Amino acid sequence: MRQKFMITCCLILFITGSFAQKSMKNNNAAAGKKGQLFGLHFNLSDFNTPATFKSSTTPIINSERKFSSIRDMTAGFSVSYWKGLSNIVDFCTKLNTVFYDYAAIKYGTTGKTEIGMELEPTINIRPFGDNNRWAPFLTAGVGGGLYTNHIGAYVPAGIGFQLNWNSATYLFIQGQYHFALTKDVLSDNIVYSLGLAESF
Repeated sequence: MRQKFMITCCLILFITGSFAQKSMKNNNAAAGKKGQLFGLHFNLSDFNTPATFKSSTTPIINSERKFSSIRDMTAGFSVSYWKGLSNIVDFCTKLNTVFYDYAAIKYGTTGKTEIGMELEPTINIRPFGDNNRWAPFLTAGVGGGLYTNHIGAYVPAGIGFQLNWNSATYLFIQGQYHFALTKDVLSDNIVYSLGLAESF
């Protein structure tokens, strides 16, 4: 008897939770507000382009400005969490993994590729509500990470584009400039990102 009662209670809780989650998702979609998302992103980090643009304005160096090709960029990936704060403002936090020779920045000597781990909370502002199929957005925040056993910080700012499938699956395309705050650990870089996020 006790087992039947427990099974019945579990079923009721499960069904109630499912309906509540569906209702919350529908309310968010109707209000144009993003629900909770978890995403996975593939990134390309460009450390060379900012360096050539800066050196071209230095009289002593005066090198040519040059944009990096894809093969000169550094691959990485991110996992993300998204939550709508209003119909046009989202909060996002990412955990980034970047593969780069950070020791060259710190010590001036090249070595093996290291792993940088970053935590990056941002605010994203759109001109349209989240219930639109597509929407561009501006993003800004603050980030910090561990690079070759040294802690660094940066300010990410950029633009993005989201494609919304039924407020359940999202495609994100982003471009960010990372302004390094700790120049001896991390240099300025540009990050291009492509990711998918799913509502849970």
